[in-house]
Amino acid sequence: MRVITTTLLAYLAAVAAVFGLQLVAVTALVTRRAGTFDLERDGLTALLVGVPASSLGLITVAWLAAGRRPREGLRLLPTRVPARGILAMVVGILALSQALESLALVVGVGPGANLDWIARTLATATAPTLLLAVLAVGGLAPVGEELFFRGFMLTRLRRVWRAGPAIVATALAFGLIHGELIHGLLATGIGLYLGLVTERSGSVIPAIVCHVANNTVSVLLSAAVGSPPGRALNALLIGITAAVFVASLRWLPPPEPAGVA
Repeated sequence: MRVITTTLLAYLAAVAAVFGLQLVAVTALVTRRAGTFDLERDGLTALLVGVPASSLGLITVAWLAAGRRPREGLRLLPTRVPARGILAMVVGILALSQALESLALVVGVGPGANLDWIARTLATATAPTLLLAVLAVGGLAPVGEELFFRGFMLTRLRRVWRAGPAIVATALAFGLIHGELIHGLLATGIGLYLGLVTERSGSVIPAIVCHVANNTVSVLLSAAVGSPPGRALNALLIGITAAVFVASLRWLPPPEPAGVA
């Protein structure tokens, strides 16, 4: 019970850090602009300010919550997965991400208000600001999210739960922190896979690599072409990417023996 309570308190602290620091950062931006801030016009600036602020908050909460041995507490350990296995994991998350996005488009709900806004914002980026977006959204955000959710939260829950329930609970918490229904559901699906990657590899490092690759590709595609158009194309993409994802699963290492967390 104590493990669950401390994990929940850490999660609440993470939520406060994410939304609180974003609010502070964007409020400071509004003040600097003398009250002329507009979410659409100044969205890229808000993204480049808010994402690093919330990510650094997540990293801080994760590091403090991990205790006296943060490397072990955050599972920042050498992975037992060879390079080709990590490459297969990256292919797997890219395929899963596209399959989930295409499924949302086929059923008519779209990627959600948050991702729509991010895509519109990134479409206005110049080369220098796009590079900053890659560093912030593609690099820093995944590190913060993985250190907290798969590094700290999943590792802590594994002390009292089996792998399956711990992965599901962590993925749901990961989805909730995205603050919007469709984006949250897509993030939950990604979180399930990242939890599986962490458990099978015995380290959070492959999950960080996968998440960085996914976000970086997403930023670049959003800036360049946006979401794939048309239900027929997206239905085709679902079939192709689902097959690629299933094929990538064969490269995952087998589960560790019972009792290893």
